Amino acid sequence: MPKGLPASYIRKARRELGKGASFSRIFKRAWELYKGSKVYRALKGENPRKKSKSRKGGRRIMPKKSRRRRSFTIPLAAVSGAAAGIFIAPPGGTPPFKAAMQGNFNLALNDLIRNYTGLNVGHGTWNIMDAKGLHAAIIGYLVHKIASILGVNRALGRARVPILRI
Repeated sequence: MPKGLPASYIRKARRELGKGASFSRIFKRAWELYKGSKVYRALKGENPRKKSKSRKGGRRIMPKKSRRRRSFTIPLAAVSGAAAGIFIAPPGGTPPFKAAMQGNFNLALNDLIRNYTGLNVGHGTWNIMDAKGLHAAIIGYLVHKIASILGVNRALGRARVPILRI
């Protein structure tokens, strides 16, 4: 299909509008004449006898589907930081994991609460410096965030390392 407006439609529009018409008005009218012609519809591929169905609203565009395959990954630094509170002993106590392995679940739960919140359930006191597990979890999360910012996790994803992120 040739590009541009045929000269015959420009002449026809100039005759219709007369001598005093502006250049933009002449071209606007010429395009109207051209788009209403059978030649335009034939070049466009429309059947001139077939009536076009009018649509209400605009054309609906389907959202682009993602080709990326989602996979389950574990942030290693954040998980290990959070899990460290189970194995770290609070000040003056035993590690919650060791207490649970010995069968002393009440002590294990009290030490676990103390490790993550700093609350000593036995004495009813609170000290944030006793929350060693919370400190480890925060440090693990920060390491994970810094690794993401530096692009380490993206590089692991491109190298097709399964499951793990930093």
